[in-house]
Amino acid sequence: MTGILLDTSTAIVLLGGDAIDAKAIGDLPANCIVIAADSGVELAPVLGLDISVVIGDMDSIDATALEALKALGTTVVQHAADKNESDAELALRHAVDLGATRLIVIGGGGGRLDHQLALFAVMFLDRLRGTRVEVRLARSRAYPVRAGETITISCTTGDVIGLIPFGGDTHGITTSNLRWPLHNESLFAAASRGISNRAIADEFSVVIDTGCLIVTVDSSL
Repeated sequence: MTGILLDTSTAIVLLGGDAIDAKAIGDLPANCIVIAADSGVELAPVLGLDISVVIGDMDSIDATALEALKALGTTVVQHAADKNESDAELALRHAVDLGATRLIVIGGGGGRLDHQLALFAVMFLDRLRGTRVEVRLARSRAYPVRAGETITISCTTGDVIGLIPFGGDTHGITTSNLRWPLHNESLFAAASRGISNRAIADEFSVVIDTGCLIVTVDSSL
């Protein structure tokens, strides 16, 4: 890690949970900030990454492993166990504080359900406004879209696309390159209409006028 100038505009955030398949996670940018949320440190060797920062209450990380990281010069930011934020939220906030404008969040899924659901909530933190966020959980991807934003996502033709309203109904949704397109339409939080769409090209776009939307991509392979 020493002697390498890191790109602080991009941060990879590693989460605790189930084990991962590096091939399913896909290619990652080199020489960027790598932040592990507590036991997320276990993902680093699988992905061939060097950890820049470990953050959290350290209740799930092996003490010997933590000391080894300190010896390598890794920054350790420890918080009290009694806190209002998840370790994932702390990691995302810290990444933005370091100057990141692109976040790639990686996990295997699984683990506690409340943590999994809270991850989708923290994608919409005000602190992350203007930051490109991509969550990679096993073979699935998730992207937040806010009111007034347009997002273009690379994919594979045939991938399964989900458009999930978050925090309430979402209006003025227009999409391109999906089998069932939307043209200035609404999706409702208490309904499932937006799931199981299909990509018909190697990228698609989504724009919304009001509300928040989680866009999911699942490989068709």
